[in-house]
Amino acid sequence: MAEREYIKYEVRDGVAYITLNRPERRNAMNKQLRRQLLQALKRSEEDENVHVIVLQGAEGNFCAGQDLEELYEMTGLEIRRYHREQGTQLITAYIREMTKIVIAAVDGYCVGGGCELIQGCDIVIATSRARFGQPEVRVGLVPGGGATQRMPRQIGFRRALELMLTGRLFPAEEAYQMGLVNYVVEPEKLQEKIEEVTSDLKAKSRIILALIKRAVNASLETPLSAGLEFERELHFYTWLTEDRLEGIKAFLEKRKPIFKGK
Repeated sequence: MAEREYIKYEVRDGVAYITLNRPERRNAMNKQLRRQLLQALKRSEEDENVHVIVLQGAEGNFCAGQDLEELYEMTGLEIRRYHREQGTQLITAYIREMTKIVIAAVDGYCVGGGCELIQGCDIVIATSRARFGQPEVRVGLVPGGGATQRMPRQIGFRRALELMLTGRLFPAEEAYQMGLVNYVVEPEKLQEKIEEVTSDLKAKSRIILALIKRAVNASLETPLSAGLEFERELHFYTWLTEDRLEGIKAFLEKRKPIFKGK
């Protein structure tokens, strides 16, 4: 019997739409969904026709986190192996190393592993009805997909600790105010906002976007002096690219640049 497709994959106008497709469980992640998600991300990274990636959930929710029913009977050793081979940290680590920009488009529930998943993305667009949280404490768990490390870096130590200690859910506007998401729009405007952001990114140089992503990510784990040196090296490298020549020439000629990603 063929494995069910828990991920929908579609490329439109240079944008790969990767949709978590398990709506009967609010797109909670099981083994098959995680494996298929990583495969879809790799597929989009390798596709020269894809400029930007949008990660979203099916039918009104982003992701309700880990499927606890699937993991309930696992032993500690089985859980350890599972997280090393298929866990959220593995997926977000891959997103971090991708050369392409990954946008999370969030509607409905985005909690637990789902919230950790967006913390690994580059840009987050949420609807006003989206709900976020790290409720693992409510079921006797420590977050295992990166929240204890990424969330304090993204929104601050005190706020992140409070959210994980209480496990409370919070609305999109609060997520925006604390810096967890970049934009909040009404549900009916979500696709319009996605297209606005992706169109802007598609007009930029792919190689420069990748280098900026790499430099900013490095800032989370390098001393300032080392980070500044890394930035200088990347800046010098851009002067060897065709897109740098085109960008400056277009600016001087008062026209829009046509980048080739080289």
